[in-house]
This record gives sequence, structure tokens and C-alpha cells, in this order.
Amino acid sequence: MSPRKQAILSLVLVAAVASGWYLYRNPAIVGIASDEGTVSQAGPRQAGAENAGESRRQAGSGRDNRIPGLIGGGGAVNVVTASVEMDRSGQHVMALGTAKAAHSVVLYPQVSGIVADIAFKPGQAVAEGAELLRLDDAEEQATADRARIEYAQARATFERSQSLAKSKTISNVALGDAEMAAQLAENQVRLAEITAGRRVVTAPFAGIVGLSDISIGDLISNSTAIATLDDLSTVRVGFEVPERWSARIVDGQAIAASAPALPGSKFAGRISGIDSRVDETTRTLKLEAELANPDQVLKGGMAITVELEFDMEDQLAVPSLAVQWDRRGSYVWKVVDGAVRRTEVAIVRRESGIVVIAGGVKAGDKVVVEGLLRLREGAKVNEVDETPSIVDQAPPAADGTPAARTAPPAEGEAAESSTRG
Repeated sequence: MSPRKQAILSLVLVAAVASGWYLYRNPAIVGIASDEGTVSQAGPRQAGAENAGESRRQAGSGRDNRIPGLIGGGGAVNVVTASVEMDRSGQHVMALGTAKAAHSVVLYPQVSGIVADIAFKPGQAVAEGAELLRLDDAEEQATADRARIEYAQARATFERSQSLAKSKTISNVALGDAEMAAQLAENQVRLAEITAGRRVVTAPFAGIVGLSDISIGDLISNSTAIATLDDLSTVRVGFEVPERWSARIVDGQAIAASAPALPGSKFAGRISGIDSRVDETTRTLKLEAELANPDQVLKGGMAITVELEFDMEDQLAVPSLAVQWDRRGSYVWKVVDGAVRRTEVAIVRRESGIVVIAGGVKAGDKVVVEGLLRLREGAKVNEVDETPSIVDQAPPAADGTPAARTAPPAEGEAAESSTRG
């Protein structure tokens, strides 16, 4: 076939397709029944059949609202409703914090030296003042011994001078010099003992000693960390809460806590510190709480879940499926005299299966929880026990078995569909 014939044939095919599509989109041109019910020239029987086919097509596309099972008598939409109830469970805030010992310190020696003795084991509980590590102090001990001898000599000289002064054998000036020499010698003893004491590391408080890399014979300085010491009888937990709770938190407020690492654990404590300002970046307030830890099962650095309970207040609660969203915000469909009214609500908090709200509803009002997709402002509704789906109303299969039921739309899907309306 020549290129010219191919081009002509293509144009003819395009024209035929375009004409068919135009006639399909404008059935009144060929005499098919119009929306006003006029009958085509093809005859009443053919027009009735075509009307029936068009009605089935509209029902399948969702254009006809008169679907059996979805629309009740008088054009009312079948819906499932729930009552707005009072929630008196109180308010609580949960936060994740980090545990740390009430008293914690990293041990360092005061002077440099060679480790002569280690008197602790990692994980050992020690008492306050217990000796933990000793550096080589032979020179310091010798200096201290010499200072004690000199003090003893000076003290003896002073006592003899006192006896001679009574008999007027020596002058008062000589007695004063002897007394001063004894005091200086005593001071030298104290200084030598302090110098020797710096060669010993002791526990500043009772606690548990951590791991250490120090061994006997190591040469360490005053910047060498020996070990950590933690007092775990009381544990502090630092955490943050949103700024909207800052005015309701007071010092000493009771809290409940648990540790994810210890399933089933429960600890009681109190707020021990409140920061003086709200973080301007995160808009949170830093808090600190103290937890009793008598069995010392909590360790520093563990994750702690903290829960703060506030005074019980009466609030309104609805099932979570009742709350819808669109560009104007969250709302519910409230049933008033057999019709639905869009009612704006604000979400206070969410819990399992329910939403605590505030807005234009009150306890006892009915709100729609199922059958939301076909609702419009002012639409008449018929409250039923269970909302039938389109599949529920579908005819049975050829073998007589009912059609399978589909799951109800997810909350987000219902909201989106009602928005697109």
C-alpha cells in the first residue's frame, strides 16, 4: 500500500473513532432517553433497555446515591453512631529520661606517683572514707617521721624551759622562744602528714566502684582517672515535658517510673528540680526527679519512662473513627433531629481507641462513627446497628454463596474521602 493510501486510511479511522466517542458522550443526538425522560425514535422498548443499562452504569460508578443498603427509607443514609461520653481518667504526661546516680564522681589522685596498692574491686560496695588506692609514699613517710622526732625534741625543750622559768633560771624571752619552736615543729608534723595523705585515694561517700584500668606499678598523674564511684541508693532522672505543662508542675510532685530494661518494674519518686526557663528551640521544660532505688537495680545511664499524673478533670471523649479532617481542621458529624451537622472540635489527646476532644459537642450527643463517606451537611441519617457495605448488598455469587465483606475504610481514608466529597 502506498504512503498516500496509508495516510488516508489513518485519517478515516481517526474520524470514525472521534465520531463514535462524541455520539457516546452525547446520546441525545441519536435519540436515546435524556435526563428528562424523553423516548428515542428507536421505540419504547429499546429506549427502556438503554435507560436500564445507563442506570446500571451510574450505579456502578457511584453516581446514583440510591444504592440499596446505603440509603434508608426517604433517602436517609444508614450510619452507626456513638454517644459523646465524659472522660474522667485524668491527665497524664509520659516522658523518656536517663537515670544517673544521686552522687557520682570520677576518682583522681591528687599527686603523681607509682601505684603501690589497689584496695578495691570493680562493682564493689565501699563505705565512706574507705581506702581505695595507695601510691608509693616511702619518702613522704620518712619526712613525716622526721617531723615527729623534731616535734618531740622541741616539745621536751619547751617543757624544761617552763620548769626553769619557775625557778627564775631562764628569762621569759628564752621561754617564749622554746614555745614557738615547739609550735613550728608541730606544724611541720601536720604538713608532712598531709603530704603523705595525698598519696592515698579514699572514697568521698559510700557507693559502688566502677571498672578501672589501673594496675599496681603504673605511674599515674593527677589527670589519670582511677575509677567511678556511684551512690545508687537514690537515682536521679532528667527528662523534658512540653511547655504547656510548665505551669502545673511543682517541686515535690509525685511521679511514677518504669525501666524498659526491667519489664514490670515500678518505681515511685518526686520532682526534685525544675529548670528556670523553657528551651526556646524545643519548647520543652527540663525537669529532674529522684527515685528510691533500695535494691540498686537501676544503673546510671538506663532509660527511664516517667509518668506525671495531674488532677482529674471532666472531658469529652469520642471513638477515634468519629473524628474527621479536612483543610479547615478536625470535626465530627453530630446527629441533630435525624440529620448530620458538621461540628468543629479540637483534639486534646489520644488514647487507645478514643480521642479526648473539646468543641461544639456535649455529653450525650450522637456522633457518626461509620457510614461517613456519603455524608453531607444536613443529610438525613438512619441509625442502624451495623453499617452495611456495598459488598454486603451485592447479589450472591452464581453458586449461592454471599459476596465477601470488605473491611471498613481506615480512619485516614474516611477523612480523605469526606474531604473530597
